[in-house]
Amino acid sequence: MLLARDRHDVTVLERDPAPVPDTAGQAWEHWSRGGVAQFRQPHYLQPRARHVLDAELPDVRDALAAGGALRYDSLSAAPPSLPRLEPRADDERFVSLTARRPIIEVVFARSAAAEPRLEIRRGIAVSRLVTRDLSGVPNVIGVRTESGEELLADLVVDATGRRSPLAKWLEDVGTVPLREEAEPSGFVYYTRYFRSRNGARPQPRERLLTAVGSLSILTLPGDNDTWSVTLFGSSADRPLTQLRDETRWAAVVAACPPATRPLARGRGDHPGVADGRGARSLQATCH
Repeated sequence: MLLARDRHDVTVLERDPAPVPDTAGQAWEHWSRGGVAQFRQPHYLQPRARHVLDAELPDVRDALAAGGALRYDSLSAAPPSLPRLEPRADDERFVSLTARRPIIEVVFARSAAAEPRLEIRRGIAVSRLVTRDLSGVPNVIGVRTESGEELLADLVVDATGRRSPLAKWLEDVGTVPLREEAEPSGFVYYTRYFRSRNGARPQPRERLLTAVGSLSILTLPGDNDTWSVTLFGSSADRPLTQLRDETRWAAVVAACPPATRPLARGRGDHPGVADGRGARSLQATCH
């Protein structure tokens, strides 16, 4: 979208064939995005993303807000355990506009589809690079799709992520081998999503990210009165695999010290995750 607004003609090839849903609810429940491994994993947009949207894509920012994205002020929402700071004139820079990833993506996808000079072709996979010789060096001038179609361009951007076949594509056209380095993070995490029944979000009792022994608890605010709670730790800790079970997951959260539990239960309006009363679980995801 930024390239198109700079008067470039842009074609996006999207391998996943599923069309863009009409609503946030459809995006969360039914949108299949096999090419995005963490599509329904915990998600949070940092304030820097809002700064870019404010400066470059204010219409997309407004569409996110209209779609239920949460304007989240990490300073005013700080838990009691953190010292209160005197307000400053530039505190606004810490405010984020955040949502679950499917909701963010459906807003961006619908905005991009309406963008002049930008064409999005879904269900199109690339099989190789198209090159021409430039003083003995292969010069990339386009791509060939799996159907055999050649698309030429002044600039080719590979945005296929960490499983990108780019190294093989470059090797196939005779370039110097690409040196890649990869290292597993060593973490595994288990997440449940919740939605408030009365529109009130539980107030944090601790930081969004809190260490509890060999585990950490991550609580992230989301769109449309939703939030996620994630337990994560070392992937070498094999007993943690039992957290795939919803009952065991809830029992571990309930066993955490009260001051570190991600959601506070207060006067029946803000019940805890562990007993499930007053909060509805949306989906459990594991990675």
